[in-house]
Amino acid sequence: MGALTPWWMVIILGMGTVMIGLVLLVVLCNLLRVLFHKEGQSAPAAAPQPAAVVAQPVGLERQRLLAAVTAAIAEAEGSDAPGFKIVSFVRR
Repeated sequence: MGALTPWWMVIILGMGTVMIGLVLLVVLCNLLRVLFHKEGQSAPAAAPQPAAVVAQPVGLERQRLLAAVTAAIAEAEGSDAPGFKIVSFVRR
Protein backbone atom coordinates (compact mmCIF):
# COMPACT_ATOMS: atom_id res chain seq x y z
CA MET A 1 0.00 0.00 0.00
CA GLY A 2 1.09 3.51 -0.75
CA ALA A 3 1.37 6.35 1.68
CA LEU A 4 -1.91 8.01 2.65
CA THR A 5 -2.35 11.72 2.07
CA PRO A 6 -2.70 13.58 5.37
CA TRP A 7 -6.15 14.98 6.16
CA TRP A 8 -4.97 18.58 6.20
CA MET A 9 -3.53 18.20 2.70
CA VAL A 10 -6.90 16.97 1.39
CA ILE A 11 -8.61 20.00 2.94
CA ILE A 12 -6.09 22.43 1.46
CA LEU A 13 -6.29 20.84 -1.99
CA GLY A 14 -10.11 20.85 -1.94
CA MET A 15 -10.42 24.46 -0.79
CA GLY A 16 -7.72 25.53 -3.23
CA THR A 17 -9.50 23.83 -6.11
CA VAL A 18 -12.79 25.53 -5.24
CA MET A 19 -11.10 28.93 -4.85
CA ILE A 20 -9.32 28.63 -8.20
CA GLY A 21 -12.62 27.64 -9.85
CA LEU A 22 -14.39 30.66 -8.37
CA VAL A 23 -11.63 33.05 -9.42
CA LEU A 24 -11.74 31.67 -12.96
CA LEU A 25 -15.52 32.08 -13.01
CA VAL A 26 -15.26 35.74 -11.95
CA VAL A 27 -12.57 36.38 -14.57
CA LEU A 28 -14.71 34.74 -17.26
CA CYS A 29 -17.79 36.81 -16.28
CA ASN A 30 -15.80 40.04 -16.38
CA LEU A 31 -14.27 39.11 -19.73
CA LEU A 32 -17.69 38.40 -21.24
CA ARG A 33 -19.05 41.67 -19.79
CA VAL A 34 -16.23 43.62 -21.43
CA LEU A 35 -16.64 41.82 -24.76
CA PHE A 36 -20.42 42.09 -25.06
CA HIS A 37 -21.19 45.39 -23.32
CA LYS A 38 -22.38 47.98 -25.82
CA GLU A 39 -22.05 51.63 -24.87
CA GLY A 40 -25.14 53.81 -25.21
CA GLN A 41 -27.54 50.94 -25.75
CA SER A 42 -28.95 50.56 -22.30
CA ALA A 43 -32.59 49.59 -22.04
CA PRO A 44 -34.80 52.67 -22.18
CA ALA A 45 -36.82 53.32 -19.06
CA ALA A 46 -40.46 52.55 -19.69
CA ALA A 47 -42.71 55.54 -19.17
CA PRO A 48 -45.30 54.88 -16.47
CA GLN A 49 -48.69 54.20 -17.97
CA PRO A 50 -51.66 56.07 -16.54
CA ALA A 51 -54.01 53.90 -14.55
CA ALA A 52 -57.03 52.75 -16.50
CA VAL A 53 -60.24 54.34 -15.33
CA VAL A 54 -62.80 51.66 -14.64
CA ALA A 55 -66.46 52.58 -14.63
CA GLN A 56 -68.19 51.90 -11.32
CA PRO A 57 -71.01 49.38 -11.57
CA VAL A 58 -74.49 50.85 -11.14
CA GLY A 59 -77.96 49.53 -10.50
CA LEU A 60 -78.55 45.83 -11.01
CA GLU A 61 -74.88 45.21 -11.85
CA ARG A 62 -73.81 46.69 -8.49
CA GLN A 63 -76.37 44.58 -6.61
CA ARG A 64 -75.08 41.42 -8.29
CA LEU A 65 -71.50 42.35 -7.46
CA LEU A 66 -72.38 42.99 -3.80
CA ALA A 67 -74.29 39.69 -3.65
CA ALA A 68 -71.27 37.82 -5.00
CA VAL A 69 -68.92 39.53 -2.54
CA THR A 70 -71.30 38.83 0.35
CA ALA A 71 -71.59 35.16 -0.64
CA ALA A 72 -67.79 34.83 -0.91
CA ILE A 73 -67.26 36.38 2.53
CA ALA A 74 -69.99 34.22 4.07
CA GLU A 75 -68.45 31.09 2.57
CA ALA A 76 -64.99 32.00 3.83
CA GLU A 77 -66.33 32.78 7.32
CA GLY A 78 -68.55 29.68 7.38
CA SER A 79 -71.73 31.56 8.24
CA ASP A 80 -74.93 32.75 6.55
CA ALA A 81 -74.93 35.52 3.96
CA PRO A 82 -78.04 37.24 5.42
CA GLY A 83 -76.03 37.83 8.59
CA PHE A 84 -73.75 40.28 6.76
CA LYS A 85 -74.46 43.89 6.00
CA ILE A 86 -72.11 45.65 3.60
CA VAL A 87 -72.07 49.33 4.48
CA SER A 88 -69.38 50.47 2.06
CA PHE A 89 -67.93 49.04 -1.11
CA VAL A 90 -65.10 50.92 -2.80
CA ARG A 91 -63.19 49.45 -5.71
CA ARG A 92 -59.44 50.10 -5.47
